[in-house]
Amino acid sequence: MGKNDSLSHGNGKNTGKDKTSSIHSMNIAVTIGIFIILLIVWAQFCHWYEQDLYSEIRAEETKTLILQADSLSISVNKRISLLEGLASFTQVHNSCDSLEKHFTTYIEGFYFVSGGIRNFAVAPGGIQTYIYPESEAGSMLGHDLINDSRENVRKDVNLTISTGDLILSGPYELRQGGFGLVARKAIYTDGDFFALVTMVIDMPYIFEETGINFNNSDIAMRTDNQTIIGNPDVFEQDPVTQTISLYNKEWELARIPEGGWEASVAKQVALFKLITILPVILISIMLYFVFSRQRDLETSVALQTSELRMEKELTQKYLDDSGVMFLILDIDGNISLVNKKVEELLGYTRSEIIGANWLEILIPKNDRKHMKQVCDAMLGNKNDDSQYCESATLTKNGKVRLVMWHASAIKDEFGDITGMLAAGKDITERKETETTLKNFAEELSIKNDELKSLDMLKNEFISNVSHELRTPMNSIKGFAELMHNGNMGELNTEQKNALSTIIQSSQDLEKLIDSLLYVASSRKEGLKCKLVYLDLSKLLSEIVSNFSHDAESKGINLSLNADPSLPAIKGDEEYLVKVFWNLLNNAIKFTGSGGNIILSASLLSDRIHVSVEDTGIGIPHEKLESVFDDFYQVDGSPTRKYGGAGIGLFISKKIITSHGGDIWLESTENVGTTVHVILPVPD
Repeated sequence: MGKNDSLSHGNGKNTGKDKTSSIHSMNIAVTIGIFIILLIVWAQFCHWYEQDLYSEIRAEETKTLILQADSLSISVNKRISLLEGLASFTQVHNSCDSLEKHFTTYIEGFYFVSGGIRNFAVAPGGIQTYIYPESEAGSMLGHDLINDSRENVRKDVNLTISTGDLILSGPYELRQGGFGLVARKAIYTDGDFFALVTMVIDMPYIFEETGINFNNSDIAMRTDNQTIIGNPDVFEQDPVTQTISLYNKEWELARIPEGGWEASVAKQVALFKLITILPVILISIMLYFVFSRQRDLETSVALQTSELRMEKELTQKYLDDSGVMFLILDIDGNISLVNKKVEELLGYTRSEIIGANWLEILIPKNDRKHMKQVCDAMLGNKNDDSQYCESATLTKNGKVRLVMWHASAIKDEFGDITGMLAAGKDITERKETETTLKNFAEELSIKNDELKSLDMLKNEFISNVSHELRTPMNSIKGFAELMHNGNMGELNTEQKNALSTIIQSSQDLEKLIDSLLYVASSRKEGLKCKLVYLDLSKLLSEIVSNFSHDAESKGINLSLNADPSLPAIKGDEEYLVKVFWNLLNNAIKFTGSGGNIILSASLLSDRIHVSVEDTGIGIPHEKLESVFDDFYQVDGSPTRKYGGAGIGLFISKKIITSHGGDIWLESTENVGTTVHVILPVPD
């Protein structure tokens, strides 16, 4: 008996040990499996981190390269602009005698404007005759560029002669020594080739100025797929690149990090791997201990049951405090839970509504079929977790409210749908407001269409009337001029004066008709300007000269203050004359005897500022914003003192805007008005 008990106890111990050993082995296996998964995830994160580092370094290298490329382009262009000056000089002094006399004096000032210029040269007929400084390239005197022994030089020389364009050669090793970029341009006189102007740019100087060191192994530049400077291997190492386009040349600038891409991230990647592998190891060890511990299932179940009860009570409290109706439905659509908002809005008590089918008690008969389809579709589709829908909803007293319902599926731990949570918001008042706004918007749209039709009729009327007035006006003006000139018989002084008044009034009316036609056509077809280079100083001087008689006859001092060295602008002369005619005409019209009018023009950076300042009656501050509207009069009464159609400033703004400029007014009532015009200067 004792022996059997001993054997029994021994077998129990062995069984316990075997079970413990089995659990221990299983825990180790699970821990190793998780450790392997964590290692895979860790390796992926290390790879992503390395790629992010590459992206950041590449972005930095790209930013640096863009700055260097822009700086190089600006530096070269700045010096090439000096060649344009030499070209203009040669165009003016288009004879050997004149060049012999003025070349050295002129080019000395140019040469010291900016560093990095090896020499300037002029080659009449393609023969290098004038070089400055001769100490730099004196050996090139008398050299025939057109028949140069180097094929690439002959090609570039012939190209600039045939096209007239500025052509760049190089950069390459120069005959006089060094590494340079050669810029050439052909000069023509009376359509015939006269000479070549040449400038040699010292590229090492330019590279130093722009901070580019081609002695480093991480940067190179090439053109036509041939490396011209730097390390050619850079182009084989996936570099960042930037293209520099200069006239007929395209240079491709490339760079890589110092030491290459891998070396640039090696230390950071190694440090990241070292830091991040430690949490992987620690997590694996912690998981082993978690799996090794036995849980008290009974305590856990009791705790979870208590927590669920508390969560249910807390959930009911949150639902009751919410401003939205909440209903929980079972799989058959019966109501199992409601909040206080349902009782408040629909008038039911909880005992009246819980257990009832929500379609039968809350949804009108006409909408039940649709709402049932929505519910069935959601409850039968595991992938569709929620839906929105609007539905009429019945209250206890039979009234209908429009409610926006949001239905969400309730699922168990296996993903099976066990019911539905419906959240509803009363949108009855909002829908009524939306309907009212929609009707109002439709009315506004109809009124807007009517206004557009009226505006089109107005433009057509203006255009037709202006065309009809032009024919009789031409006859009146023509016959009046014939009579005034004595072609239809001799006239006395009083008759001539009367005809002069008729002719002047005809001209004023003709300008008004032209303005009306312009307003109508600009609205219908838009403004089409023919832009050419203009001398604005000359144009303003001629306009002031034309108005001098009108100003003197009214006792007004009219003066012009324009910088004679203003650069040329691109504009439509006919339209710009119309602008400044309107501005001066307004200034004279609204300025009394003894007043002053000043037309000024000056250069502001890359723009020209023109102003017309008068000491007239001025404009009230509250009316300044409206003066550029068409047909607007500051004094619109029938008894107004000053005439006009109110379209001069409207036309002027249209024209200035079409030239890429701007126009505005500054005015003080009873003090005067200043009109400002800004016009761009072309590059």
